[in-house]
Amino acid sequence: MANHPWGSTWRSSTAFIIVCITTALFAESFLYGFIVPILPFILEDRSHVDPADTQRLTYQVLTLYGGVAVVSGIVIGQLADRAKSRKLPLIVGLGIAFVGTLVLATATGLPGVFVGRFLQAVGGTAAWIVGFATLRDTIEAKDIGKTFGLVNSFVGAGALSGPAVAGLLLQLAGYWVTWGTVLVVIMLDIVMRFVMIENPRKKRDQQKQDQQPGVTEETEEATENSALLAGSSQQQQNSTPSVLSFYQIILSQPRVIVGLLSYTTYSSLAASYNTTIPIHVRASFGWESLQTGLIFAALQAPNMLLSPLCGWLRDRMGTRLPTAVGFILLSPLLWLLGAADQTQFPWAAHAQVVYIVAIVIIGCVQNLLTSVGTIEITCAVDDLESKTPGIFGPNGGYSRAYSLSNVSFTMGFLLGPLLSGSLVDAFGYYTMNSVLASVCVVLSLLALTFLHGKSSVRGQQPQQNESA
Repeated sequence: MANHPWGSTWRSSTAFIIVCITTALFAESFLYGFIVPILPFILEDRSHVDPADTQRLTYQVLTLYGGVAVVSGIVIGQLADRAKSRKLPLIVGLGIAFVGTLVLATATGLPGVFVGRFLQAVGGTAAWIVGFATLRDTIEAKDIGKTFGLVNSFVGAGALSGPAVAGLLLQLAGYWVTWGTVLVVIMLDIVMRFVMIENPRKKRDQQKQDQQPGVTEETEEATENSALLAGSSQQQQNSTPSVLSFYQIILSQPRVIVGLLSYTTYSSLAASYNTTIPIHVRASFGWESLQTGLIFAALQAPNMLLSPLCGWLRDRMGTRLPTAVGFILLSPLLWLLGAADQTQFPWAAHAQVVYIVAIVIIGCVQNLLTSVGTIEITCAVDDLESKTPGIFGPNGGYSRAYSLSNVSFTMGFLLGPLLSGSLVDAFGYYTMNSVLASVCVVLSLLALTFLHGKSSVRGQQPQQNESA
């Protein structure tokens, strides 16, 4: 009898793996925004930058993360799918993020700041891509939506709490305690990764088949003979698609293109809020940082509560209807956001109330769009693998798939501020929101036409069970 590692049962359990990956992604989203309130101090006090250049350099440092994520994501996905285990790439990614954070914390000049942020971006991107691939290897197809929804709740909590915790610690405890806290969080994350034992679905299904009492030598011989008879055709089936590039195959699926486009639009909208809301509410309502912070809390807080529920809904219905409904509901809400203070409308006297109500409802509705690109590309890979086993190689194509969804999401964060800022400067806040509302109508129609969001392998039993 083989010796099992200590605690192998709970260390390889689906629940523990989900906890490990969720904490890793929480830490990365926490780390992403953690630097925002600290960066002016790093630039001016430690790197001795002229305060007049702080705004420009802050934008460059924050934008660097997105640019590196886009470029490195494809490479990371390719390498991760070649690895025999997801565990090592995940540990390496977190290790790089730790080193990047350490370099950034100790930087006393601009080169150190940019190198540290670069390493943070590479490590964070690896954690995202390999983390989601590990989740997909572990969970059943029927649980994709609610699992990803649960993860997104913690990711939202990390994004919301990162800047707040950093600002509070910097003011109350000082610079080194602030960075020490986040370094400890990453170290605990790495330790959890070492404790975790992978237990992919394929391995579990094979173990179940091996334990089938009805599998006799006779059935094994029949299976072997049928495999030999179909050998040449099966080999041809497997070898032909593998010559083609993964990206050529996956990007030829209209559902994938629309899923990724929806994901880019969703993240573009989120980024446009960050760019335009603070300036608009200050100019129109005279709100200061406290009121602006509360507006963003109202916008982001529903994600932590509703994301698992919307994930469950996507498990039941697929991504088509939730995404189409989400975009079509966002359209009038975005228009109302821009029209709240327009004097030609009857609600102008209550503009602040209208604006707050629109923000809260947007915060709720946008949960219908979370993970749309990730889930759609997951289901597309599932379907292609079920029709042509091994089409993406022995380790599957999930890491490369999630590199594409990560790139599409990050592109939205890069394009959103650029497009929304340009529209506001050229035409005003009302027109900018009207344009975004029109884009949502188009995306709703595309989602209704092309998205599926359900895997053909859900609910399927292992083939040997059916023949027994």
